[in-house]
Amino acid sequence: MKRILVPTDFSECATVASDMALLVARRLGAELLFLHLGIDKSGYTHVPGKSITHVDAESGQARYQLALLVQKAEAAGVKARAELVLGSGREKIEDYIAPYQIDGLVMGSHGATGFRETIIGSNTQRVIRNATVPALVVKTPFVKAEIENIVFASRFKEDVKTSIRLTVDFASNWNAKIHLLFINLVSHLIDDRIARLMMSKEVEPYPETQFTMSITETNDKEFGITDFASKSGADLVAVALVPQSTVGRLINPNLAEQLINHAPFPVLIIP
Repeated sequence: MKRILVPTDFSECATVASDMALLVARRLGAELLFLHLGIDKSGYTHVPGKSITHVDAESGQARYQLALLVQKAEAAGVKARAELVLGSGREKIEDYIAPYQIDGLVMGSHGATGFRETIIGSNTQRVIRNATVPALVVKTPFVKAEIENIVFASRFKEDVKTSIRLTVDFASNWNAKIHLLFINLVSHLIDDRIARLMMSKEVEPYPETQFTMSITETNDKEFGITDFASKSGADLVAVALVPQSTVGRLINPNLAEQLINHAPFPVLIIP
């Protein structure tokens, strides 16, 4: 990641993401782009004689908050810039990835539960479904100064070569150890020896990277990952995003989106 997009609405959740982005950018030598999408109210109708200065006040406050984020980054030695977009409210964060040559996202997540989780999903979920670059999603403040342990979880049935490569690249900046976790579904069990062979094959191109290999037998992929991550002291979990239709998410919720909603640790989503 050399240019990281950090969407912000200046909330507590967004502040958590901004702090994480700063930590990552310092280590990776990356540039940060803070993006705030607002609504252009200049064309709104109003009662004649009534002041509409609140519109300018809102945009002015947004510019001020963005300037503070840039100043904080630059004070930490990180190159940063900000973009304030005032539009119709239909603008999408992911639409700014290609024009600004973004190769990574750092976002906060409030999570979603119940009907909203099943049918709609959180704002962050909607972004990562369409994002073409890795997205690091955080829900709580990251209090450590280093990322030392990364879990890469997969069933290793799909092509994970790109996901493994990007995870290795990310980990190399921290000299972090990567813990491969094979999700062995109880309903479709694979012999442990075969599972380990599948993992070994994927990491053959990286002889200098520190790997461990573990297997979890479960029918609840989210629980299996969360339980292993907790017990292994993981600082971050990386998973590949498997595209799904809306109907598909109803029948079999996407693992990456489940983790974003519920997991307490940072999640690196790789498209």
